[in-house]
Amino acid sequence: METTHRCKHLVTKLWIPDYDLDGYSASTSSSSVRVDLTILWQLEHQWMNLASDGAASIISRCVVHSLALQLPLLDYQVFMSDHTSHQMLSGVLSSMGVDPNLHDRIIVKIVAFARSIQNLVSHMDAGMVFPLHSRIRLVTMHVRNERVLIDLATRESMIENEGRGNGMIPATEISIKTLKTETILEGESCMICLEELGGGSEVTVMPCSHVFHGSCIIRWLKQSHVCPICRFEMPTCSQ
Repeated sequence: METTHRCKHLVTKLWIPDYDLDGYSASTSSSSVRVDLTILWQLEHQWMNLASDGAASIISRCVVHSLALQLPLLDYQVFMSDHTSHQMLSGVLSSMGVDPNLHDRIIVKIVAFARSIQNLVSHMDAGMVFPLHSRIRLVTMHVRNERVLIDLATRESMIENEGRGNGMIPATEISIKTLKTETILEGESCMICLEELGGGSEVTVMPCSHVFHGSCIIRWLKQSHVCPICRFEMPTCSQ
């Protein structure tokens, strides 16, 4: 069962790194300021948890592909032509394996940034070179909604219990209050919200020995008296 929502997000960052003008002076004459453009292309995965209170947190992230390409020196005037700059940059992005459907969005940002520094370029001598860095990330975000997961698990439990003619029966308040808490030594996962429980985490323990976040299992037991893992039955008012 799919428990996360996946979406892709394109992030393009451009900047001029700190540099020494003398160190980037051209050794040969040129009628235009030139650009030393480096493009870094990355594919990244992020796993994010959206808690029931609306708080979002990144659980983990992983770069699965990274490729950097330094282009031959470009005349700055290339960026003044929409056709020339698009043709040149699209070819570069294709060589790096970037999805053609993303080219326009990336190129627009690179060209816009290059044009935004025209005032800086106008104060540089012809033939000088300055570096321009572009970092492009396509981030696939796996968003796990804690409230949705609890609802899904509750719905499954409800269907199973209704099939037995029991309906949804909460555990007694006394039985919930008597649940013990302990600190675990080794990491595992809370099987309600699926968030990792790292070693040293404080957890709430069911009589069947399964452990959960305290807030998760309490919210669960107020709706269903059975353990979401093994179906161990907690006391109910009808018993």
